[in-house]
Amino acid sequence: MSLGQTMISAAFFVLLTVAVLSANKLILENTKYYLQEEAIEQASNFANALIGEILTKKFDSQVTLDGSGKITGPYNSSNLPWPSGTSSSHSASLFDASLGPNTSSTNYVMPGGIPDFSPYKSIRGTGSSYFDDVDDYDGYERTANSADISGYLLTVSVYYVTKSNPNAAVGFQTFYKRIDVSVTHPIYLTKALTFSAIATY
Repeated sequence: MSLGQTMISAAFFVLLTVAVLSANKLILENTKYYLQEEAIEQASNFANALIGEILTKKFDSQVTLDGSGKITGPYNSSNLPWPSGTSSSHSASLFDASLGPNTSSTNYVMPGGIPDFSPYKSIRGTGSSYFDDVDDYDGYERTANSADISGYLLTVSVYYVTKSNPNAAVGFQTFYKRIDVSVTHPIYLTKALTFSAIATY
């Protein structure tokens, strides 16, 4: 083989190597992009499912229900302050001032499913202690896995807001609780995606 043929073969090999590396890089980037899109879609599904679960609970631990599930208190048509939560004279002070699970509502958070990691479980079980109201979920965390990607972390924050400004937490009880569910993943969602809803009394 002459020197010219050797140089042509070497140049062809270098070009082939560069082409293969570029193709592999493109495939990896496309796969990563696909998985990031998949992660966003799954995060939305997981967050909306958790918000839906939370919204099935009663507004506050002080809320009482009759045998058919209708609200009987602490506020009813005869003592409901109106407009709700807009000033001290329209206070919702009969609701819990502190949010989060209390000692009587621990360990069980939903009426069926697979247990989450400690200290919470997602099945009600046989005991009388379980998450029964919206703000029990304040500070709650749940892991979730999809068929393609595992290791999502959902974190919940619940706080009082007012009707006139549902985006800002307030330091007093109102008839509105905002639920924020943030979803992260260590690889595909390093910046949290947050999904929100407002629970009303």
